Amino acid sequence: MADVAMGQVLSTTTCPVCQFSSRSFDPFNLLSIPIPTVADVVFQCTVIRRATTFNCPWILNKPRKGDKRRSRFNFTFSASGSSPPSEQFVAEQYVIAMSRLADSGDLRLQIQNVCGIPAEHLRLGRAEEVIIHPDADSPSVVMRQMKVIPLTDKEGPCSQLAKQKPSADDSTTAPTQIIAFETTLKSRPTEEPSEEGKEDSNGEASEEEEEEPKHSPGKPSASELKEFEKQLEVYGDEKECRIYDTDPFVVAKAVSRSLWPRSEGELKLGLRVDAIDHRGNWFPGSVVELVEGVQSSSDKPSADPTAGMTKVRVHFDNFSTKWDELYTIDHFREGKVRPLYSHSSRRAKPTEFIVHHRFTDNSTRLSNLFGQSFYVQCQNEWSTARAGAHILAQATRFLQRSSDWSGPIDLDDPGAIERDAKVQRLYERTHSSISDLIDLLVDCDREYVRLALGVSEHNSEDQKAEPYRNPTFDATILSTALVKKVANLLHRLPFEVRVCTIESTQGNKPGAPNEEVNYPFSLMRTIGNYMNARHAVVLQWKEPPSDKKSGSMSNYLNAPVMYVEPNVAIDKTSAEILKSKEEARKKASENRGGSGGLHLGVCLSEFCKVQQLSIVNDNWRCPRCKDFREGKQNLDLWRMPDLLTFHIKRFNCSARWREKISTKVNFPLTGLDMSEWCHAESPARNDPHESNVYDLIGVMNHYGSMTGGHYVAVCKATACGKDGREEVAYNFNGAGATNLEVEDQDAEAPTGWRIGRPKVEVVNHNKVAANVTAKAVAESAEPLWLQFDDDLVEPVPPRYVVSEMAYVLFYRRRRLTPSNIAKYSTLD
Repeated sequence: MADVAMGQVLSTTTCPVCQFSSRSFDPFNLLSIPIPTVADVVFQCTVIRRATTFNCPWILNKPRKGDKRRSRFNFTFSASGSSPPSEQFVAEQYVIAMSRLADSGDLRLQIQNVCGIPAEHLRLGRAEEVIIHPDADSPSVVMRQMKVIPLTDKEGPCSQLAKQKPSADDSTTAPTQIIAFETTLKSRPTEEPSEEGKEDSNGEASEEEEEEPKHSPGKPSASELKEFEKQLEVYGDEKECRIYDTDPFVVAKAVSRSLWPRSEGELKLGLRVDAIDHRGNWFPGSVVELVEGVQSSSDKPSADPTAGMTKVRVHFDNFSTKWDELYTIDHFREGKVRPLYSHSSRRAKPTEFIVHHRFTDNSTRLSNLFGQSFYVQCQNEWSTARAGAHILAQATRFLQRSSDWSGPIDLDDPGAIERDAKVQRLYERTHSSISDLIDLLVDCDREYVRLALGVSEHNSEDQKAEPYRNPTFDATILSTALVKKVANLLHRLPFEVRVCTIESTQGNKPGAPNEEVNYPFSLMRTIGNYMNARHAVVLQWKEPPSDKKSGSMSNYLNAPVMYVEPNVAIDKTSAEILKSKEEARKKASENRGGSGGLHLGVCLSEFCKVQQLSIVNDNWRCPRCKDFREGKQNLDLWRMPDLLTFHIKRFNCSARWREKISTKVNFPLTGLDMSEWCHAESPARNDPHESNVYDLIGVMNHYGSMTGGHYVAVCKATACGKDGREEVAYNFNGAGATNLEVEDQDAEAPTGWRIGRPKVEVVNHNKVAANVTAKAVAESAEPLWLQFDDDLVEPVPPRYVVSEMAYVLFYRRRRLTPSNIAKYSTLD
C-alpha cells in the first residue's frame, strides 16, 4: 500500500504576525477534493406589510363622514422612512443570500433582520407568477396571478427551497421569489402595571376573589373585571382596525356571563358557551339556532321529556355542522352548558385564512384568480362584522391609484382630462365608501358589546343598576339595522366579499353543489366559530362603471377592474448583492467545461487554495510566537503514488439538513498531468524518473441521495500490448475479453455479459447477438470499459464514463515507478 497508492501532501501554515511558515508532510491514500459550489443561494424576498394608517392613508386615514379634517391622524415620519424598511410602504423588496443548508426558519430570521418585522409575525411562501393567457399581446392585470405556496416553519434546506439544482452552476438562474406576509394583527402596547397593581398581582387574592365562586355565570372575577374594563375603554375606538386590533378574549368571556340565561325565555342567538358533547368533552361554541318546542296534540304523554321545550343548537368551533348538538335550559341549569371558557381552552392561534382576487369575464363567463393573494389573521372572538372590517382594511392595499398609473395625460385632449378626472372621482368615492363601511362595522360591534354588558348609555335604569349583567338584551334589532346599512354601502365597493372552500376558489364547476356564499357582516357569529381551515375568502371584483354619456359600452377606466398592484420599494443594498452574485455567475461560467459541469482541475485548485484558519475552530499555534493565530494554510502535492485515487466530496451536511451535490465533474480518461498542483520543490517535479501523467482505470458512481443509493463501477479492461505500454493487464473471464473464442463456448453458458445468472434467464435468440457484440468490442482499437452493476457486467462506450454520478476516481501513472515494475509484472 505504501509503495503503490500512498502519496504525500505538503501543508504550509503562515503566521500573520511574524510571517513564520510551519511545514508538515501528511500521507494520503486518496485525495478528497471539494466541488467549488456557491456557498449560498439567493432569494428575492418581497415583504408585504399589513395595511395601516401609515401605508394606506388614502382609506384608513380618511376622516369620518361629516368630519372636516383632512386626515384622521397626524403623523410625522423621519427622512429615513423614504427608503425601506419603513411602515410607510405596503411592499418592500430585498435580496437575501442564505446558506445552502439553512432552513425556512433561518430565512425568516434573516428577513426580520432586514425589514425589522419580528420573525414570529411573518408568514412565508414561495411565489410563482402564473400567466392566465400567455398568448395575449399585453396581458392585463386580471391575466396575471402571483401564486403563493406556503412554507412550513422548518422546511428546507434553502438549496431545495430555491428549486435549483444543488451544484456550482446554480447561480446562473434568477433568484427565487419569496413572499413574506406580515401578520395583519397589531396588538395595542401594554402599559406598565402600577405599584399597587404589582402588589396585588404578587400578593394573596383579595377577599372579593376568595368569596366569589370559581365559575360565576353572572359576574366576572375581580381580576377579569379590571382587565376587561381596561379593554372596554379602548375597544372600538378611533384606532381600532386602523392602527391597533384589540383581542376581545376577556370581553367575550364577560359578554357570555352577562347574557347567561336563567330561564327559557332568555335563550338567544349568538350566545357564546362551553358545552359538553355526547362523548363528555368540552368545546367552545355558539348558539346558532333556536328550536321552538312543539306540544303533542294527543292526550298520551310524550316519551321525550324535552318535548315542548325550546332548544338551542350549538355549533362548536372548528367543527362541521354535522357535529352540532341541541340543548335545553335544563342543560344550562345542570352545568352541561357553561359560560365561555369555563371548562374549555381558547385557541392558541388566531383564525387565519387566505384571501384571493377573482375576476369573471362576462363574455365567456369564465372565472380566474389574479393578482396578489394574501393572508388575514383575525381574533377568534371577533364577530363576523368586526372581522369583515379587518378584511376590508387589508384589501385597501390594492386600491391606491398611483400618479403614473394611467400614463401621461394629453393636455391638448379635453376628453382625456375629463376621463382622468372621472377616474379620480371614482377612486375617491370608493375609498370613502370602504372607510365608512369600516367605521360602521367597528361602531356596531362596539355598541353590541357595550349593550350586551349593560354599560351603554342607551340601557335602561334597571340595566344600569346591575352592571355587566343583561340577560334580556336582544341583538336582533341591532343586527337587522346593521344588515340594512351594510347593504347600502356594499354595492358601492369594487368587489363582493364571498366565502367558499379552498377547492372552489376558482368558482363552482358545472353540476357541482354551490358552496360559495356572501360573507355575513353580522353580530351573531364569531369568526372563529364561522370560518375553519377549509374556508377561504374571495374578493369577486366587478367591472368599473361604463361611460353612459358617450354611449360606449367600455368603461372609462380602460381597465377590467379597479385593482392596482401596490408599489414595491426596493432596498438599496440589494443591488450590491445582485452585483456580487453576477460576478460569481460569470466565474462559474468560466469554470464550466464544454459539456457542462466543472473541470477536475478546478476541484484540485479548490483543494490547494489558501485557507484562513480560525482560532476558535482550527486552534493553530505559531511555533515562533508561541501563541494561537489565525494563520493562512495552503496544501501542495509533494509525492505522487502510482495509483492515484480521488474522492469527490459530493455530500454536504449540517445539523439539520443534508444534500448531495450532483455537479458534473469533467475528468480526462487519459493524460491527466498533475504537475500544476505539485510543489515547485517536490520530488514529483524534480525527479526525472517520475512521471506526473496519469490515465483513468476506474470510476465508482453513486446513484441516489444522502439517505440511500446504489454503487455502480466502471473499469477499463484492456489487453497487454506487445510494446509493454500497458504494464498490467487482466484477462476478463467472459465474452468480450482478449483472445475470446466464441466458437468454443458452451451453448448453454450465460452470455450477454451476465455472470452468475441462472440458465433459465438466458433467452436463446439473444445469444448470437450478444456474442457478435462482444467479439466486435474485443476487436476494437478503443479501450474496453466495463460497467459492473451488482452481478450484471456489460460494456459501455467511453463517452459514458464521465457522468455527474462519479464519486471515486482511480488513476494509474502512465510511466510507473521503476521499483514497482517488477512487482506489477509478476501478477497473474
